[in-house]
Amino acid sequence: MRHGRAKASRRTLQFYRLNAPHLKPPYKILLDGTFLVSSIRNKVPLFERFAKTLQNELFTCYVARSTLAELDKLSKSAAAATSDSNDDEHNNLFAQARQFGLDECEIIEPDKIPTSPDNNNNNNTTNSKSNNNSKRNNNRAFRDFSEASTDVFNLATEGGNNSLSYFVATQDDALADALRAMPYVPLFRLGRA
Repeated sequence: MRHGRAKASRRTLQFYRLNAPHLKPPYKILLDGTFLVSSIRNKVPLFERFAKTLQNELFTCYVARSTLAELDKLSKSAAAATSDSNDDEHNNLFAQARQFGLDECEIIEPDKIPTSPDNNNNNNTTNSKSNNNSKRNNNRAFRDFSEASTDVFNLATEGGNNSLSYFVATQDDALADALRAMPYVPLFRLGRA
């Protein structure tokens, strides 16, 4: 790792150690499906990259069960859509990303994922049309999220300040923007270089 990047990583980790004392080693990294697919596509060695960025501190990678289900669904639809083409590597991206999540990460089951308070309030209403409108108006962050992204958002923002101490790795712009608005949620993104 170049000196400038290492210095920036040290400073960022020092900021979180001082201002968010619940973010401490061993770190917990929550992986999104878009991040997994992008890392497989670009052949990024995730564990080496995380170790360098986190200054060789201990860390564990986590993935939500809904993320694995979404990757499975996407791999099946991609295989069905391009079954006649010879581009097997492109067809296998989602399957490889799902397999990486199964093999290398700890899985968070749906019963361990907190629900947002807005979703609980909306479930008490009886009119589905007003339910959808109030959900859209009250919580703009969930507007474009899939179930997997919603689970990642709920895990990272539990307690309003990331009380579960997750670093979030995502390539989803909408999710990243929503998480940037929340305090003490560090993000990992893959650069284009």
